[in-house]
Amino acid sequence: MAGFNKLDDWLRERAGDDPVIGAAAAVIGTIARTADEVARAVARGPLNEGLEDKPLAEVYAALDARARELFLNALADLPVARIARESGPVAQGKADGPVAVALDALNGSSNIDANTSPGTLFSIWPEKGEDTFKGPGTEMIAAGLIIYGPRTGMAFTAGEGLRIATRDPDDGTFYVTAETRTLPEDHAREYAVNASNYRFWDDAIRTYVDDMIDGADGPREQDYNMRWAASLVAETVRIINRGGIFLYPADSRPGFGAGRMKLLFHAHPVAYIIEQAGGMATDGKARILEKACGDDPHRRTPLIFGSRPEVERLARYYDLPLGGSRSPLFSRRGLFRM
Repeated sequence: MAGFNKLDDWLRERAGDDPVIGAAAAVIGTIARTADEVARAVARGPLNEGLEDKPLAEVYAALDARARELFLNALADLPVARIARESGPVAQGKADGPVAVALDALNGSSNIDANTSPGTLFSIWPEKGEDTFKGPGTEMIAAGLIIYGPRTGMAFTAGEGLRIATRDPDDGTFYVTAETRTLPEDHAREYAVNASNYRFWDDAIRTYVDDMIDGADGPREQDYNMRWAASLVAETVRIINRGGIFLYPADSRPGFGAGRMKLLFHAHPVAYIIEQAGGMATDGKARILEKACGDDPHRRTPLIFGSRPEVERLARYYDLPLGGSRSPLFSRRGLFRM
């Protein structure tokens, strides 16, 4: 492809002699090549062999299982010591592998029946035996995502900025199409949140969203649009390209007090990607990359990320005297509103 380097060539040039960096580069390249197979399977949907007469719910459960199988089989040939899966136990790999991989093979698969773009989320960690994956997200070596949309693309980082690769649908090859990608400074006036959970949020989140809804008539003095794709990968890609903010806060429903997103499989890789693009990711108060899973690889967390000024602004809502914040006295910009 004229003007762009093949991802495999780009990774090979940068791997050097370091075994950890070399293993991480091999994982990224293998995930990209496997994503070509997953993209084709997702695009075929019920046309995949054996799924012709299945209800849609079974079709997409089968696609989820197929994606996991493809990635696990591909990673089995690499110097990877273990693979943590979003569903299922940790899979053991090569005992002498210097890295480990955490993987959500097909995030958003439950909404494929609506033709919503699903994706893959992954992170690469140093192998530490039984302590692997237990530390904070700052220990990650690399992370990335694949989106299976109108075009299949990858965003990935190894701590030196965010890169973008794009799949050529003609032959499945990924090309590096952006050496450095940062969130736009003049970010979109957009926020992504599932507003049906409004009544379960705490005062800070509700007040922040109220101010967005009030638009030009409220303290923000400009109008905002709400987005909700019901796909974490799709929302992340939109934030990378347009800025704004994504919110999935904790709420008062049973089982949601600690948030919904899984720290290891969802929040950690997204936070690393967003920070490397100049953005910010928190649970509303604490930096996501400073949170650790400990003994629970399926630990959940609230997740708020996006353009740094917007995420910082949201954090300040937790410092406001919110007890009467929705009374008419506080409905416009003033001493007690942003």
